Parts: sequence; structure tokens; C-alpha cells
Amino acid sequence: MRADHLHVAWLVTLRALACAIAYLCSHQLLAPEHAMAEDQAAPTVFARVVIDRATVRAGPSVSYRKIYEARRDDVFPVRARATLAYYFQIELPDGTTGFIQGDAVYNHELGAGDAPSHAPLPALFSPPQLPSARAEVALLGGVLGGGGLIALRPTWLLAPSFGVELTGGAAVARGGRLFLAMLGPVVNLFPSSPVVPFFNLAGGVIASSPNADTFLLRAGYLTGLSAGCGLRISFRYRLTLRLEARSYVFFETDRYVREEELSAGLTVFL
Repeated sequence: MRADHLHVAWLVTLRALACAIAYLCSHQLLAPEHAMAEDQAAPTVFARVVIDRATVRAGPSVSYRKIYEARRDDVFPVRARATLAYYFQIELPDGTTGFIQGDAVYNHELGAGDAPSHAPLPALFSPPQLPSARAEVALLGGVLGGGGLIALRPTWLLAPSFGVELTGGAAVARGGRLFLAMLGPVVNLFPSSPVVPFFNLAGGVIASSPNADTFLLRAGYLTGLSAGCGLRISFRYRLTLRLEARSYVFFETDRYVREEELSAGLTVFL
């Protein structure tokens, strides 16, 4: 019975993810042919970076936060020129826009057969934000031990490939409730790729509140360990999907209990 509940909950999660990916595909990859033809026929103004490094900001002033660092010979489509200062609004590789100083770029037009110097990713994906991020906050939902799970996972990134992750979560099932507080390292493989595999370990405290007729875990506080792996998939417009699977071991005084987590959600980099 418990396996049936786990199977149904995971199917619901997969269906929701499939709907979200289908929506993205329909808006990014299935553009009408006549719109593509118009884009190819009309020349576009591009900005080529002519200095070693150029800061792209959220607005046309140095008082706005830095959102991207461009390098020499990077080429970006120009969307507009700022009205208050010598800044150009450019389109970044992830589909968002930012402002770059006019002194840092050379503007020119590209014909239909030309392309920017950086090789663009497929329309659905974007470069990952991990290399320039200092922290990550992930909100996930899924299943744990046959019940529903919601988890918040902030991570302090010491480097693009390594961080320390905190998990705060709650799981509710027919047998009762579990509340998790765990901490541990996370290792990111290929942090510069649009699809980033990762592995994690964690240990912490679990509060168990079982129903009166349930004997899976005793009421009170337990210690626990977890190990897992997953994927981060970077889409355009700074949308990052996180898929994850974890195995837990909960320790009591005279025994231990194993549970499995399957979860998915969105993550934001800071």
C-alpha cells in the first residue's frame, strides 16, 4: 500500500514537470516559421566588447548591481540605448537583459549569415549561474517514505564546484509527520554546463510525530544521515530546475529505519 502511494505521488510530480517543460518548449522552440524568417531577414545591431572585462549591470548606472561580466570579443544583441547615460541595453545569453557602458563596446550590424562570436546554446537552455553565484536557495516538493514532502535548501557556495547545504523540510503521510533539519556538503560536477550533476551528504536531527496507530518511528527526536544526487537544468530567463533523489537512515536507540526521497523544484542563485 505504501509503495502504491509513493508511485502515485511520483507520477503526479513527473506530470507537473512534463507540463512545465512542454510549456517552455512551446514558447522557445516552436516559434512560427514566418517570425524566424523576419528575424533572419532584418539586420540586427550587435555590441562587441573591446576591453578585457566589462561589467553588465541591472540598470544604466554604476549604482545598479552587477549581473554579468563580459569579456573581450563577446558579442551581444543591442536592444536599446539608455536615455540618461551612455549605456546600451543588451541581451545576455540566458535571455535576460542588462546594461553595458558604451565605452566598453563597439556597435556594428550583422547580416543573416553572421552570428555572435560566442556559440549560442539551444533556445531552451542558458549558461548556468553557478560560476558567478555566492549562494543558492532551492524550494522542492516531492515524496518521502510514501508521504508528501516540502523542503527548503539554502546553500553557501564556497566555490562553483563545492558548497555547504542546509535542509529544512517537513513530510506528512498517513502514519504521521516528520520534520527535518540537516547540514552537509554538496559537490557540483561540470558547474559551467547548462546541466549540472551534483552529489550531497548530510546529517542532522529529525523530529517524529507519528499517529497513535503507527509504529514505524517512535515519537521524539532522532538523528539521521542522508546521501543523494541530482541534476540542475538551466533554462532561459534564469529559470533553473532541480531534480533530486536521496536516501535517509533514521537512527533509534535499538534500530534504524531507511526512507527514500524523490523531489523536484526550482532554485535561485544569489
